[in-house]
Amino acid sequence: MKSPESRSVPENKPPKKSRWIFRWLKRSLVFFLALIGSYFLIILIGLLPANSDFEESPDGIEIFITSNGVHADVVMPIETDVVNWRKTFEGVSFPQNTDWATHVAVGWGDKGFYVETPTWADLKVSTAFRALFTPSPCCLHVVMQNQPKTGENVRAVKISEAQYRKMVETIQACFLLQKENIASISDSSYGKYDTFYKAIGNYHCLNTCNSWVGWVMRESGIKAPLLTPLPKSVFLYLPAPE
Repeated sequence: MKSPESRSVPENKPPKKSRWIFRWLKRSLVFFLALIGSYFLIILIGLLPANSDFEESPDGIEIFITSNGVHADVVMPIETDVVNWRKTFEGVSFPQNTDWATHVAVGWGDKGFYVETPTWADLKVSTAFRALFTPSPCCLHVVMQNQPKTGENVRAVKISEAQYRKMVETIQACFLLQKENIASISDSSYGKYDTFYKAIGNYHCLNTCNSWVGWVMRESGIKAPLLTPLPKSVFLYLPAPE
């Protein structure tokens, strides 16, 4: 007969269901961390410049890149030998008369995020989640304004007429057309001198409003990062304000 000391004591193993849940949580955490790490690795690689040989054109057309920390825009003179933007928006009403304006700002983004989030104070978790992770319609935001002053949120760069023409063509190709006319979104604006238009494209975490501005810059031959999904990343290779 075995003594009490020699008897085997059963191990206190966790139930099979608990072990399965633990393994699932561990694998999910590893996957999530790998996903986040991959995202930031892509962004770091994307900081490499495109159009490294770009040089400003002293006698060229001055355009501006702006960012308020949420949205980024391309700001252009309304009338040049290349285009008269008033004709592009002919027949579309802004809330108030814009004949006084000298420049036009254009930005692209998720319709829900753009229309509902003019500043960080207006940001909702649900809106951001839908914009980043679910397919949704996009829009272009157009603002009639005066020439901006360079500063922390504004950069200026002079480009050749050919480069500006390419910029105009790139932006115009993003408007969604209805019966050969650009399609405005009714009753949508931040203020008195802006409006929204339906646009082509898909918004996601690697293709944001900042990404769109960076893409327009690269298409126009301006030196810019290969990827610009984060706020103000479009400023990286632009000359600092004096």
